[in-house]
Amino acid sequence: MNSRSNAARPASLNVHALVALCVLNHIALTGSRVAVSLSALTLGFSAFEVGLLLALFSLLPTLGAVALGRWIDRAGTRAPALSGMAAVCVGLLLPAWQLTPAMLWLAAALLGSGYSALLLAVQAQLGRCPDAAERAKAFSAFGLGMAISGSVGPLVAGQALALAGNRLAFLLLAGFALLAWGAAVLGRRRLDGPGGRAAGAQSSRPSMRQVLADPKLRRILLADLLIAIAWNANTFIVPVFGTQHGWSAAAVGLVLATFGGAVLLARALPAAWRQRLGDWHMIRFALASSSVCYLLFPFAGSLPIAFALEFVLGLGLGGALPSVLALLHAKSPADRSAEVLGVRLVALNISAVVLPMGLGGMAASLGFAGAVWCLATVFAYGAARQRQRADAGGTSNPASERT
Repeated sequence: MNSRSNAARPASLNVHALVALCVLNHIALTGSRVAVSLSALTLGFSAFEVGLLLALFSLLPTLGAVALGRWIDRAGTRAPALSGMAAVCVGLLLPAWQLTPAMLWLAAALLGSGYSALLLAVQAQLGRCPDAAERAKAFSAFGLGMAISGSVGPLVAGQALALAGNRLAFLLLAGFALLAWGAAVLGRRRLDGPGGRAAGAQSSRPSMRQVLADPKLRRILLADLLIAIAWNANTFIVPVFGTQHGWSAAAVGLVLATFGGAVLLARALPAAWRQRLGDWHMIRFALASSSVCYLLFPFAGSLPIAFALEFVLGLGLGGALPSVLALLHAKSPADRSAEVLGVRLVALNISAVVLPMGLGGMAASLGFAGAVWCLATVFAYGAARQRQRADAGGTSNPASERT
């Protein structure tokens, strides 16, 4: 009887279908940030209020990411992912229905929290691939999809706002999210997977503090945090540096586009190439290249030098995300993977809020070059520490570094 019911049960979504769900919703999310901020300005919001509105995208995920992770570990992929996609759909349909300040605040809260639920559920499901090689391929596909959707979303939103107006722009973005939700609910394959592994053993599980006491797991999370700092700092440094040197807005955009193109190229490389190098080699390259680029950036007054530095920086940072996610899943307890991802999301969101303020303060006291060189020193120290720990642990070859 069990075999008959299993045969009748629809197959689960494969890796590419899971990535496609995230890509469609990421297009909606990144486009919504543009649409929400510009719509707020047309409604008379001050610059400070727009900043608060955009911060709301990250506030609720930061507060609830660990709880979301626990829910995903307990309930599996389907319910959290479908709920998250439904929240994204509603968050975009509300301002399409009625463009008021209250709807924009509500939309920001729903979009940020809904996408975070989907993201954690999909990342946890991808991490459940049966072996390291399949996991590496899954996260490579995920990284490539995120790089593409991160560029497409703002482009779609900008064009829709210019050609069709605010409410229709929100409706168009909602179409991407509704397409994903409909495919997940009505498709022949189920949005499902082996979740809820330890639903009956809550009392015997170690606390998250005990889980994070694992030095290997802390090492991965710290490396991931440094990579996120290097990534977020770039979006602050390039416009400031470009303005100081008289670059036009188009030139600043081209420099940042070079970074984005390099990220896309790095993530388009086959997973086998990353496996041959080893995940920790990819992470150390990201930190070392970030250190060198930030060390040289104050001297990049000419655009060709800036293009070259941005390309190297994008290659390093772009190739690191799949490696970080693969290592994180390999080292997380089997029944706590989504919860650990929630801890990661909290750390990344906090750094994204604190970093611009910290960099601004350092630039005011130390000057632009001093602030950038401080970052370069931090990244160089991080790369050196990762190398020392690898040598101390005897992980000098790529194969050993993947586990």
